Amino acid sequence: LVTFGSPETVESLFYLWRITHKQKYREIAWDIFKAIDKHCKIDGVGHSNVRDVGRPELKDDRMESFWIAETLKYLYLTFEDDNVISLDEFVFNTEAHPVRKIQNAEDLKFIKSAIAGH
Repeated sequence: LVTFGSPETVESLFYLWRITHKQKYREIAWDIFKAIDKHCKIDGVGHSNVRDVGRPELKDDRMESFWIAETLKYLYLTFEDDNVISLDEFVFNTEAHPVRKIQNAEDLKFIKSAIAGH
């Protein structure tokens, strides 16, 4: 089974692009997207895993949720302007959701108070 869209690789490419701005990381990300689209696309339905790389026509009958939620998000952000979800202002959790960074002690105090129910 080949999991087509595991997000970890394109997540790494996203960070490498944002930190270095070396074009090669965008090129690799684009090549990955094209390969996934070519080999994993199900006409009119979406994308699926390939069961056997020797027989790419054999695909699973499902689409992984992380394909859209994480893999495509990181691919999109790799080609978007740096000010869209700035790494100076946000971090990503393990499910690729952007979370605003705590910028100062007052924000931290407010968050702790809200969690404690005060």
